[in-house]
Amino acid sequence: MSFIQAVIKNPTRSLVEVPKGTSVVMTKGYVLEAASGLAILGTAATVVADVIGICNQTIAAAEALAIVPVIELFQNDVWIADSTNNSNAAHNQQKMVLGANGGIVNNTGTTSATGIVQQVGVYGVAADKKILVRFLNTA
Repeated sequence: MSFIQAVIKNPTRSLVEVPKGTSVVMTKGYVLEAASGLAILGTAATVVADVIGICNQTIAAAEALAIVPVIELFQNDVWIADSTNNSNAAHNQQKMVLGANGGIVNNTGTTSATGIVQQVGVYGVAADKKILVRFLNTA
């Protein structure tokens, strides 16, 4: 699915417009990263230094848009994220990478040295596969 903001610690919400390739598809609620100065959807290989924010508009390639609105990330904002595996409170404080795409977190039960989010809680029942996360090293 995607990332949904659960707790906003910053008193204002900030949207910025970021350049993207005109043929690049975007999905609202997915993590975006920077590649050669342009926004692309995050992947399992996304690292903290490349994270831009959360995509705020689904864009098809046929639209040929050169910018994408992005929700900026701030320290201590909490997000509800879909996870690869059932949620587990024992994973709280573990650092995690993205999963199969920029809309899911890979919660393997071990902390990752290259994690971009840290689990701070679970959301709903375990089978819902939703966790509460905060992004690491944000402003």
